[in-house]
Amino acid sequence: MVGTIQAENDYAAFSRLITEYALEVEYVIDNNLPEAKKEKERKKGAFSLYDKYEEEQQANKAKESTDEKDLREFEKVQSVLKQQIEFVLSKVKEMLDLYEKDMKPETKDKIKKKVEKILRIKNSTNLDYIRKSTEELLTYLQKEEIFLHEEQRIKEKTKMLVEAQGMMMQLKKGKSKSSLSISDSLRQWYQEHITDNDNPSSIDKFAGTIIAALIGIHNETPEILEIKQEISTNNDRLKQFIIMYFQAPSPEFKAETKESIKNLWQTRKKLKKKLKAEMQKIKEQKIQSNEATGMEKLLSEIHSFTGWLLTFYLIYYFASIYAVSKDFGITEIPFFFYIYRSAFLKYFLATLFLFHSALSVKLNFFKRNEAATLIITPVFLVSACLIYFNF
Repeated sequence: MVGTIQAENDYAAFSRLITEYALEVEYVIDNNLPEAKKEKERKKGAFSLYDKYEEEQQANKAKESTDEKDLREFEKVQSVLKQQIEFVLSKVKEMLDLYEKDMKPETKDKIKKKVEKILRIKNSTNLDYIRKSTEELLTYLQKEEIFLHEEQRIKEKTKMLVEAQGMMMQLKKGKSKSSLSISDSLRQWYQEHITDNDNPSSIDKFAGTIIAALIGIHNETPEILEIKQEISTNNDRLKQFIIMYFQAPSPEFKAETKESIKNLWQTRKKLKKKLKAEMQKIKEQKIQSNEATGMEKLLSEIHSFTGWLLTFYLIYYFASIYAVSKDFGITEIPFFFYIYRSAFLKYFLATLFLFHSALSVKLNFFKRNEAATLIITPVFLVSACLIYFNF
């Protein structure tokens, strides 16, 4: 099919033809050119235009990928900030409900106005403005004379100061990416390289398997994730209150901070116990359904990897022996074929063989037998020691 189309240049015409009309273009020629040049352009074809279009598409994909990543990062920061704001507002509400009768009316009104302002803007995309407004509220709580009879309400005032300062530290900590815990960082890496990646590399798959086993990604139900988040938040507050304890400006402040540390520690113990019970529940469900647990998947990957290592060594060993023992007319055999004589390699491969054998016995015959593990492990260690001392 031959036709005409309006465009600024050849490439613009080409782009319209394949994007708007989905045509297969053989050539694009300016109608104003002489016939001789038109014939030359016909022979030239549209190869260069296709190359340019492909480069443009790749560049657009890279840009979209970067934009999507930036959007995900923003959404994560926004989510964390929202959680912090909700926590601050709930604590301030508790303070108002508890001490409202003893507060100065003008102070109470100012606090309520600041809270209302935060409620109005908390869904805004201007995160710095939200954070700044919340910091202003917390600063006001720390500096203002809140109670009608301040001298009689030292304990309450100190408790409020401690809470406000702890929340301020938590809010400031959330500004940086370094505020992510190690497990959160690993979880984020797993999301980007495994979950959201349609074709992860072999190295990423292996790393993903190890990460999944280490932090229990395959066992993370919504309930477990929620408990882990509570533990993480509690741990952050615990660290901040310990810092505040050593920086306490008065004995009353130190005593109140110490009391908060005790309460946070008790909360941490309860959450850990709750998490352990929930994970045990998931483990039992997987055992009943005969589904592999995260640790079993990791051991299976290690077993497969050590098997490949041993196979590679055996191939190399027999190939080296054959190359060294036969006369191929080569004056000097490369050093590579003599590496098998290395003492270190002998110890390493012997240990690897024992480890692979122990793992094979465990996975194939005593997969979920804890008593067998208690026997196989010491047998492996004793055998390895005997090799080291008598090899």
